[in-house]
Amino acid sequence: MEPSTAPLVSPVARPAHFDDRARWNGYVERHPHASVYHRWEWGELFRDVYGTRWRPLVAMRGARVCGVLPLVRLSSVPFGTQLVSLPYFGHGGAIADDEETYRALFAAARELLPVEGAARVELRHAHEVPADGLVARGDKVLMQLSLPDDPEALLKALGPKNRADIRRPEKEGLTAHLGGEELIPEYHAVYSSVMRDLGSPGHSARLFREALRRMPDRCWVAVVRYQGRPVGGGFLAGMGDTLEIPCAGSLHEFTRLRGNMLLYWTILTEAIRRGYKTFSFGRSSLDSGTYSFKKNWGAVPSALTYHYLLAQGRSLPELKPDNPKFARVIAAWQRLPVPVATVVGPRVVRWIP
Repeated sequence: MEPSTAPLVSPVARPAHFDDRARWNGYVERHPHASVYHRWEWGELFRDVYGTRWRPLVAMRGARVCGVLPLVRLSSVPFGTQLVSLPYFGHGGAIADDEETYRALFAAARELLPVEGAARVELRHAHEVPADGLVARGDKVLMQLSLPDDPEALLKALGPKNRADIRRPEKEGLTAHLGGEELIPEYHAVYSSVMRDLGSPGHSARLFREALRRMPDRCWVAVVRYQGRPVGGGFLAGMGDTLEIPCAGSLHEFTRLRGNMLLYWTILTEAIRRGYKTFSFGRSSLDSGTYSFKKNWGAVPSALTYHYLLAQGRSLPELKPDNPKFARVIAAWQRLPVPVATVVGPRVVRWIP
């Protein structure tokens, strides 16, 4: 952030309230490390759709915002009680003017642990922060692609094999469509099927619909159809010069048609048309299948560090999908009929960070 010319006073971190909403978002829009996930709307959205608790912290120097930390409280029997910044969509964490303000926000977050009965605070940082006193885990990366000004320049950079894979779907009769709330049913049908196949509960259609209603200038949807049927889809959210894709997928039975390539090519060309300079493919584990797919588009990995504030006597959670104790649960979920998984999924995923 640009240094202030005002007399430097110590920052005061406190719980944020609805009256802070406008200046919170104003600060987020100006901060170089902010993402769309730092916006105030997400906390209220998760609260209203899933019944989570919104516990944002704001740091002030006098009447001026100098830092924010969006926190969502999740509580369930399997996973315990935790404060996460930000659940569901990959990253968030604190943003602040300086190290002193970061430390003030972290201290305020630590004070919330006994108040909320939480075992930990999880802060998902895609940028460097003063990490003294924080426990860190670094097994994820954020995959981002710098966008040129012209789609043809991107196409040329992708190489001949990728170009052939991009052109093939249209030759096979697939079509791509961009829009808003009217595409949610098709998008969600694909998304729910993909999540079932992965053995993971999916979000409700209402979550995406409400995001579009509350942030219509920032969120949109892409759908790929084959013979009138949706076979691929993605949900997009952008702010500043960066577009994010928190959720996307294509039906496995149509993999040979390369619908996923048409989906991402359509999204990337639209991102360029809208003036975005960076496309974030989201988080991945190094050398995973999703990591290779994103790297194939030219995306470059950057650090995505999960920092933790732990309550006395608590240790780091083991909530990774490859944890052996989750293997049976994942396998059982994969056997569910898609309609059942679609209904039950949101009741489960609301408690999974």
